[in-house]
Amino acid sequence: MRRALAVLICCAMWLGFVATGLAQNSTGAGGPPTVAADKAKENLVTFVQPDYPPLAKAARIQGIVHASIVIDETGSVKSLTLISGHPMLAPAALEAIRKWKYKPFEVDGKTTSVQTEVQVSIPEDISQADIDLERRFQDTYWANERAGRDALNKGDFATAEAKLQVARAAAEERGDFKWLELANVVSMLAGVKEGQKDYPAAETLLKQSLAIHQKHQRPDEAEVAGVEFNLAALYVQLQRLSEAEPLLLEAARVWELRIADNPMPEPKASYEWHVAMSYFAAARIAAAANRPDEAQSRCRKATPLAEQKPNDEYMKQVISGCESILRSR
Repeated sequence: MRRALAVLICCAMWLGFVATGLAQNSTGAGGPPTVAADKAKENLVTFVQPDYPPLAKAARIQGIVHASIVIDETGSVKSLTLISGHPMLAPAALEAIRKWKYKPFEVDGKTTSVQTEVQVSIPEDISQADIDLERRFQDTYWANERAGRDALNKGDFATAEAKLQVARAAAEERGDFKWLELANVVSMLAGVKEGQKDYPAAETLLKQSLAIHQKHQRPDEAEVAGVEFNLAALYVQLQRLSEAEPLLLEAARVWELRIADNPMPEPKASYEWHVAMSYFAAARIAAAANRPDEAQSRCRKATPLAEQKPNDEYMKQVISGCESILRSR
């Protein structure tokens, strides 16, 4: 039972490592002509400064959001694609950019759609030195983070570690302004160490990531629960079930709170999936410890959520595993 639990939960361990991007209506080959950013700026007649999101301000997060936009024949922003930017800043920036208005562009005397790149600072009064530091961070961090993530997904741990260490250094250079990026890349480095079977190093890195989140977020934030879940998964693999169990239950509790907040469908579905996984894993631990009442109670929480996703292979295992637990006396 313990071996099956370790396989199940560890297969899901790194699902929280998703790329931070908000692509919308990206323009591919054959799109409108490209105008250089400095030339396009000459046609900008209405500029809207993004609001400083309160959570980002409280966490002292600031930076530059870089986007690609398509401007239609009337000078309105028709579509935009995020290129880079902190996930706590990007939505406000994109909302503001949508309101920008340009003097219509002309090609051969006819108004036409064009595409260009823009960037905006949040807050507005970032110094030039900060802008230069932010640009260096954006150029260094995201390229290496993406390359490291890809290598990790392919099992190329040496390349992943090298790239992610560069990204980590870039985030550390910016201090608390980039705590979220730092926490994410530290968690991915834990994945590298887990893949290399260096479990003590993986544990240390996950605890570092958790400490970063806890410094900047409330303990009931979904991101905190995600690191707790990953740490629990490592403990399951190491057969340290007494340490895994409270982390699983706390993660499930936090995700249930976030579900109650009525988030958008996509994060809500992810939270429900993780709640089902967490309660099922905790149920298996209780069953292995000969605590059938606790095991069955946890399965009663996991099963209804799993049944909402009958085509998901992990949820199928939750359903079948809990059926066995609920039948036992």
